[in-house]
Amino acid sequence: MVRQQRLNGTSIIEVKLPLIEDFITGKPLPATPEEKVRQIFTRKLVKEYNYSPDQIQTVPEFLIQKGSQKIGPADIVVFHDKRKTLDNIYMIVETKKEGSSEGVDQLKSYMNPTKAAFGIWFNGKEIVFLQPLTKDPFWREIPDIPKAGETLEDIGLYRKDNLVPATELKTIFEACHNYIYANEGLLKEKVFNEVLKLIFMKMVDEKDISSQVCEFRITDAEMEKVEKGENSEFEIRITKLFNDVKKQYTDVFENENETINLKILTIAKGVSLLQKYYLIETPTDVKGTAFQTFVHAHERGERGEFFTPYPILELSVKMLDPQPDENIIDVACGSGGFLVRAMKHIFNKIDAKRPDLSIAQRDKIKETYARSCIRGIDINPDLARVAKMHMIIYDDGHTGIFAENSLIAIDELTDVALKAGAGALDFGMFKILLTNPPFGTKGKVTNRRLLEQFDLAHKWKRNKTGRWEMTTELADNQVPDILFIERCLDFLQDYGRMAIVVPDGILTNASLEYVRVFIMENARILAVVSLPAETFIPHGTGSKTSVLFLQKVPKHKLIELKEGNYPIFMAMCERIGYVVRGKTIFKKNKQGELIDEKGEAVSSEDDAAIDTDVPEIVKAFEDFKAKYRLGF
Repeated sequence: MVRQQRLNGTSIIEVKLPLIEDFITGKPLPATPEEKVRQIFTRKLVKEYNYSPDQIQTVPEFLIQKGSQKIGPADIVVFHDKRKTLDNIYMIVETKKEGSSEGVDQLKSYMNPTKAAFGIWFNGKEIVFLQPLTKDPFWREIPDIPKAGETLEDIGLYRKDNLVPATELKTIFEACHNYIYANEGLLKEKVFNEVLKLIFMKMVDEKDISSQVCEFRITDAEMEKVEKGENSEFEIRITKLFNDVKKQYTDVFENENETINLKILTIAKGVSLLQKYYLIETPTDVKGTAFQTFVHAHERGERGEFFTPYPILELSVKMLDPQPDENIIDVACGSGGFLVRAMKHIFNKIDAKRPDLSIAQRDKIKETYARSCIRGIDINPDLARVAKMHMIIYDDGHTGIFAENSLIAIDELTDVALKAGAGALDFGMFKILLTNPPFGTKGKVTNRRLLEQFDLAHKWKRNKTGRWEMTTELADNQVPDILFIERCLDFLQDYGRMAIVVPDGILTNASLEYVRVFIMENARILAVVSLPAETFIPHGTGSKTSVLFLQKVPKHKLIELKEGNYPIFMAMCERIGYVVRGKTIFKKNKQGELIDEKGEAVSSEDDAAIDTDVPEIVKAFEDFKAKYRLGF
């Protein structure tokens, strides 16, 4: 869309505005914040509630007749059928931009002159479902609106075979969080953990094949009882479900006395928002994006831990290219981003390599791989739990994740792993390692018993020939990011490969040259990819970083490589796909139009390609591998 603006009475400036396609009519519309929210709910009405596009009006917006006046227009109107008249209105939807708290009264004013059975107010992060009443208080909130062909009484009577995949989940997760935050008086971190419990219970209930009847549900009648403070079957059912979940997943809920720390009315609201969705059948990119966005927004720690943006996960996994016969570890796994992305990569390869097998047979192979070949460690128990839940959302692999400091002695680490049910652990065990360890000077390691394990925790000096060598004197402290480089190499078997995010100081500072010497004496440097300054700013830090790709090779082979002056792949990633504040940016042509991956103009950001050069870097590295016959 082109907007013309006249300045000084003469000159005209043309401004290209981003467009979004109206889901009902297909017409391109200005992609305002309000319009984006409207399109989210319009899509839900069709894809999740099964209403026909023929019975929905968005463009032009429907004007409500009140006496002799026209009011409105209403953002979305759902009619009983194709006849789009005032007396045939079934639902009215009022949408607002994210964060707006206005509009509920406006919705009621639109509904009053009509026979609308239901109203919905939605701002992208909060949602209200209304039913009009004939007497005071004239309105009541309901748990949801009926799907097409159903009634209010059908809500909550769900079987697993009539759940629906979600078209998007980010707004639902946010709505759960915001309702709890507004009604419970808990700290943000506590709210986050309670939402995770609800999501986890939902997933576990779906996976239970012993019954087709959902336990994670609430009917309108049950909601009324909860609102009145009366005992209900819902409370009994949800308590039993949580107790069953704790028994089944003792590694996730280690405290058998743990409870859902919410009022029953708050739990009921959360269940009402999630209950109709089939998370298992929801596309992995939909639930993964929602989960990662939700986690990143609410769980940044204070010890230097932060989350790895998706483009960096993609870059690292595709350049290492793990295979179905290679096991994987992340020694600072956080919320599990690297592990999930690597697991998906492996699953895609299993599908591609074994088309002769049935889906059920391939799923069995995937399940075996996830349970036996994936390990994750994080020092933060809360993040380790998040990673477990993240893996379960993506089909599993959670049993290999546990909470501990990856820098402790290997025998102690193994004991913790075995007690946690994560399986045996040892140095020289893994073929693939991906990690983004905490960095910064705040959390220096000072424990001498821990430091004694590491060459890089000793003081280094130049010998008479000018070469760096390690002394027997232990340093007083060391930053963890340097120690993690050595520990990662410890975990790799010969010819194992790793990708580690490091602060640029390790690669450039004169005072840290000994670290670079240590790396070159213990590994082949496969590649270094420099990341833009804005990479981690939306996720909590402004550190300038690079991804360092290494391969552990036997010492004699490494000497041969160094004598041959082996090649190293170098790249600078200049476009990460978002700006400093985290807003996604899309590719455009010379005319300023949005384009897709093929370079063709599109009318909506939904169809546009994200503006990042990660795919080009991956392709260049593949060419590099082929040219120099790297053999993986």
